[in-house]
Amino acid sequence: MTAQLGFMTRSADVPIRSKLLAAIVGTTSVCLFITASVFLVYNWFNVRDTLNNNLSAVAEVFTLNTTAALSFNDAPAANEILSSLRAKHDVLQACVYKSDATGEHLFARYNRDVGSSLQCLEVPPEHNFYTHNHLVVVSPVMLGSERIGSLYIERGLSDLWESTRLDSLVVGLMVLASIAIASILSLFLQRLISNPILALLQTTKEVSVAGDYSLRALPTGNDEIGELILGFNNMLAQIESRDLTLETTRDELEIRIEQADKANAELEQALKRLKETQEQLVNNEKMASLGGLVAGVAHEINTPVGVGVTAASTLREDTKATTDLYETGELTNSALKRYFATCMQATEIILGNLQRAADLIHSFKQVAVDQTSSEYRMFELKRYIDETMLSLKPKLRSTDLVVEIECDPNLAINSVPGAMSQIITNLVMNSVQHGFDEGEKGHLRIAVEEQPEQIRIQYSDDGKGMPPDVVKKIFEPFFTTRRGSGGSGLGMHIVYNLVTQQLKGSVKVRSELGKGCAVEITFPKKLLE
Repeated sequence: MTAQLGFMTRSADVPIRSKLLAAIVGTTSVCLFITASVFLVYNWFNVRDTLNNNLSAVAEVFTLNTTAALSFNDAPAANEILSSLRAKHDVLQACVYKSDATGEHLFARYNRDVGSSLQCLEVPPEHNFYTHNHLVVVSPVMLGSERIGSLYIERGLSDLWESTRLDSLVVGLMVLASIAIASILSLFLQRLISNPILALLQTTKEVSVAGDYSLRALPTGNDEIGELILGFNNMLAQIESRDLTLETTRDELEIRIEQADKANAELEQALKRLKETQEQLVNNEKMASLGGLVAGVAHEINTPVGVGVTAASTLREDTKATTDLYETGELTNSALKRYFATCMQATEIILGNLQRAADLIHSFKQVAVDQTSSEYRMFELKRYIDETMLSLKPKLRSTDLVVEIECDPNLAINSVPGAMSQIITNLVMNSVQHGFDEGEKGHLRIAVEEQPEQIRIQYSDDGKGMPPDVVKKIFEPFFTTRRGSGGSGLGMHIVYNLVTQQLKGSVKVRSELGKGCAVEITFPKKLLE
């Protein structure tokens, strides 16, 4: 395969005249060689068969002549008959075998050269055969229908090989003469093909160097080469026409480029303003979420503070009444004990509710700080989700939704808690606003699964669900199905940006109408700061 590729590579650089000459002469030479070889082989077999037929005819004559000698067991007569083969210069030896009850045995023989190493076989062969330099013919000697012996004649094939060498020389000279004549004729014939191609090649070089597509190749006829030249000229005409069109188009394009550059500059300014507006809207969305958090703080803290105020008011009234009794001297021991019991109860109520308010403030403070920060820190995911859901309690209190959280309480991750809080808040509020009608019962589920190198959060609700066209656009900024009801279209867009940019993860949404919505979020367990 490598040798074939090498030959093809080398032959690709050979001029077409040489290729045509080599093709014509090579094809002629191969055909002449095959023809000569077939002729020589055929002639060799033909001459050999002729020699075999001639020797077989001689053998038939001699079998008739030796029949009497074999019948009368006259060996000298048989030897004398065989000696007449001396006139056949190509016969090397002859042997007569006599048949008896034990087989055939040598009866008489003839050898052209007395000192020759040729010897008659003890038993004659059953049929004729050839060796490289000898032909052996075996003929039965018959007396009536009885076989009384065999005649064995062997001749040399030197005349066959001499004839073959002479024929090969003559044929070889004829082949060489034919190849020479074919080469001379090919020199003239190949020009009928190569000259138009070389002229076409010269035209292509002139067009390539000068870049002048108005040049044309001269047509030579209506054959394939003529059609090639005609096609080449048509191609030049089309290129020339296209060049003119391109020059006109280029001038128009330069004008349009200037206009496009001006429009691009205006678009860049508009895009810059759009990005600034988008960033402002995203910040406004975050601040609105933070505002809702503050409202939740006020609502949640109001209950323990109100209970504390009530307890303090009760304690003040009891203290005033006890003081009046003491000043008038009417304070009894039982009344004093009741007062002490009231003080202890009120104090426990006040301290318990103040502690509850402090815990709420601490949780809300941490969530609020995280929502405005992008810092990394270690935190317990379950506890943080609980704190985030606590901040959303005022929003959920007005609904009939049940929240289920499945998470290992000991799971700690190194991530961005602010992004996590914002993601949970946006997902829950998206379900509240879009997934359920007012007063409709439903379930919100947050399931956290810890994997070797990452965390997977599966958020789902059993609300209305979404059609496929809404699912495809859910992460697009400003896309909302409640444009006239206060929806900004940034909630899920912010979720996508927080997951992919700050948490370095991925988010997927699956939903069908009437089958709720499921959001799968996957992100690394440990983020490199």
